[in-house]
Amino acid sequence: MIPETDPVTAHDVPQQASACFSRAAGHYDEAAALQREVADRLLAHIDDARVPATIVDVGCGTGYVTAQLQQRFPGAALIGVDPAPGMLSVARSRHAALPIDWRAGAAEALPLPAESTDLLVSSLALQWCASPAPFLAEAERVLRPGGRLCFTTLCEGSLFELKDAWQTLDNAPHVNAFITPEALHGELQASALHYEEMTLDDHRTFHPDPATLMRALKAVGANTVAGRGVSGLTGRARFARLERAIEAFRTDAGLPTTYRVARVNLHRPADSAAGAPAPPAGESAS
Repeated sequence: MIPETDPVTAHDVPQQASACFSRAAGHYDEAAALQREVADRLLAHIDDARVPATIVDVGCGTGYVTAQLQQRFPGAALIGVDPAPGMLSVARSRHAALPIDWRAGAAEALPLPAESTDLLVSSLALQWCASPAPFLAEAERVLRPGGRLCFTTLCEGSLFELKDAWQTLDNAPHVNAFITPEALHGELQASALHYEEMTLDDHRTFHPDPATLMRALKAVGANTVAGRGVSGLTGRARFARLERAIEAFRTDAGLPTTYRVARVNLHRPADSAAGAPAPPAGESAS
């Protein structure tokens, strides 16, 4: 069993974001089809040939990925880490029959000892961190030599429809400023981990009307932006203007919401040497 270091509470990450995800926890999975699609693609790229002894799911939410990993690697010790108490409560209840250790903690300060983990996985959680650098340093700390890190995160271009619609009303930041692929590439290159692969893909969800689109974001806890929520509308006239701006993006399939997803694979070198130079975004290292 992996001992737990001092737990990191939700207060160690942006409190409003953590609270937002806690409120969304009870109905998160019902509205999280996009998250499941991205998670399934991430899981499909994890090598079954190398069976890890210990697996940690960072930003585990309600435990969808954690449970999939436990069933896929039944002999491994599984740990799910999340800063939102509401998410952990749902995860514990929903997966009570599975031998999973659920821990409160943030990606930037994992509640794990050094060199205790063989596989770190994180699906669409790291975009809520101010920077990926602290998490990458934590991954290097907790991974055993040869251990792997596989994660997805959102990049610039995500939610651009909503961002552009808001900009017709004012210049305030109503949508998260996601990291650019180039900046993420630089962070990966600077990491002590060996950078194997980064791919970029656009995923889209469609909604029948602007109100449904906004509710969908709230339902998965994604309505917190730099200390404020996209739900902070004032007045029917203002919301009507926003609706008209969103309608400009309508397609035959409905109103699109785009998520630009980076999928990244790295590992800690067996000799713990500095990471190899990173390949360009979308290409694999040789």
